[in-house]
Amino acid sequence: MGFKEQGGESEKGLIEAVNEQAGELIHLLRCSRAPDSVLAEATAHLQAAMSSLAPYLEQGEGWSVASIASDTPGLGWLENDLTHCMPYSPVSGRRNPVAPSIRMWRDGGEVRGEALFSATYAGPPNSVHGGVIAAVFDELLSMANVISGAAGFTGTLTVKYHRHTPLQQPIELWAVNDRNTGRKQFSRAEMRVDGEVTASAEGLFILPASASDEP
Repeated sequence: MGFKEQGGESEKGLIEAVNEQAGELIHLLRCSRAPDSVLAEATAHLQAAMSSLAPYLEQGEGWSVASIASDTPGLGWLENDLTHCMPYSPVSGRRNPVAPSIRMWRDGGEVRGEALFSATYAGPPNSVHGGVIAAVFDELLSMANVISGAAGFTGTLTVKYHRHTPLQQPIELWAVNDRNTGRKQFSRAEMRVDGEVTASAEGLFILPASASDEP
């Protein structure tokens, strides 16, 4: 049975609330030192939850940041919430429990946002994992392309790590589409803490052949 947006805003809120709780569970598992007795009790609760959800597991093709299998809720992006159109993104989706806390919005011709990374996303001591930073840049640059009129597929992504990006502190996000040349899109992005750049990225994205008559 396919996923449908039945129940309006209340059901969408419940879906997102459940995923938020699942994300908190991931954080607790990653960061807690619970005794075996507590872990055994938690395992029993988790097995019960999995048994409840298992009959509704989707199969098939067509999975994306915007769909369960080939069934998509068809959500568009909003100027004050660009990631609204990708509810299942592992980077920013509110219906994906592995996604960190990220917001992105349009500011004229630029994208701005804010991220907060818990210890779930730790790499070096007290710092965000470099691979997580790269994934966030990929989505941030894509959003800059979206507001410019079209979004292509990632061709190359170059990330420069200026200094450590801290955990548990608000991270400012910024991105802009510099130019489009035929099917090629060139974009830049930065992460900042208190105005200081901690990481930056440049991306080359390629539009599908049908999106442009130029090579």
